[in-house]
Amino acid sequence: MSLKLNYISGNPRANKILVAAKLANVDVASQLLEWKDLETPEFLAKNPLGKVPVLETPEGVLTESNAILQYVVRGTPLVGANEFQQAKVKQWLDFASGEIEPQLIQLLLPVLGHFPINPAQATQAHAEMDWKFRVLEAHFANNQYLVGDQLTIADINLASYFQGIFQFLYGDDDRAKLVNIVRWYKQVSELPAFLDLFGRTRYTRKPFPALQFAAHHGHEHHEKKEKKEKQPQQQQQKQEKPKKEEKPQKADDDEEEKPKKQVCEFDTLPPSTFNIDDWKRQFLASKDQAAEFQHFWNVFDSQGWSIWIVKYIKAEGEGKVLISFRNNCNGFLQRADPHFKKWAFAIHGVYGDVPNLEISGAWIWRGVDVPQYLKDHPTFEYLQLTKLDASKPEDRALFEEYWLQQTEDESKVQGLTARALYYFR
Repeated sequence: MSLKLNYISGNPRANKILVAAKLANVDVASQLLEWKDLETPEFLAKNPLGKVPVLETPEGVLTESNAILQYVVRGTPLVGANEFQQAKVKQWLDFASGEIEPQLIQLLLPVLGHFPINPAQATQAHAEMDWKFRVLEAHFANNQYLVGDQLTIADINLASYFQGIFQFLYGDDDRAKLVNIVRWYKQVSELPAFLDLFGRTRYTRKPFPALQFAAHHGHEHHEKKEKKEKQPQQQQQKQEKPKKEEKPQKADDDEEEKPKKQVCEFDTLPPSTFNIDDWKRQFLASKDQAAEFQHFWNVFDSQGWSIWIVKYIKAEGEGKVLISFRNNCNGFLQRADPHFKKWAFAIHGVYGDVPNLEISGAWIWRGVDVPQYLKDHPTFEYLQLTKLDASKPEDRALFEEYWLQQTEDESKVQGLTARALYYFR
């Protein structure tokens, strides 16, 4: 049987199909595409919607990942051992796409930088996801997998959603409430076939900051609603008591102690002659950025600012898929505290070639030590930070190399081709 899967490298919908095919020992050839290929007449003849994955079979073309998933491993236990189990598998496939995916899109895509987060929508999506996870948590309390004690494509499909959830959205505190789901996820995600396509899961310690705000906002709204409901009863009780000397009553909003304004660590530093905002505007607007660096070294204040190389420490199996590593890199920048941008400037990106991609960047920030803003980042433990000496020609050359070699797929930094570059500003 000749099967060929058309997809873009790193596409999670394609990856779940390839994982299932490996587990079922089904040979599926890969036809790797670029985004521009999806607009060609040749591809649109296969799928007029211009989407991947697309499976070419001897009988014709199949689209929609769940349909392809079921077709590729048909006749194996991965689709269910009997007709009832097969129906249960389809039930859980529909559950993932209908009940989990809509909320995941609202929460995860902003983290990956595809569009700005909407706090109101995030609050609602988070609440929806929470109660649906309670359903799953109860199910896995009595079942090893989604369909009894047998791994099926329903598990592979749902696990592909949870990788993003656990890497970006649900931190240590959230996962502590999902012990059964975490147990199930580890069983699936640590299968060699899953690791080969998706890589090892890096569990975030804390969720994306905007999502923390959204969750707090929803909790705060609930508390205020309860307070308003109790208020008439409290007023009636006060009226029944003997009158005492009346004191001015504070409004509800004033009853709670106002949060103290947090002092930024950079505000306490001595004044500096280097203005990062002026440098950002000048560098980005310049047509000769190499010349701008001659000026930079003249105005840079190494007593009040510092320059660094920041590298991501890869896990085993990571760096094989460009789109996945691009999302990793972009997600890292998106999850940094937005206030840090006032005090920092960076070029950060993906370098190298598949399957040995790297993530690194050149950074300027206020102060001469690692700031708390970075220490608080959910993935700080996976960073390697190297401080450069602005007085050394070799360190200056390395720093400039990152900033001046910015043509994707052409420029090289330390011998590695620049594949996807982003500013932090």
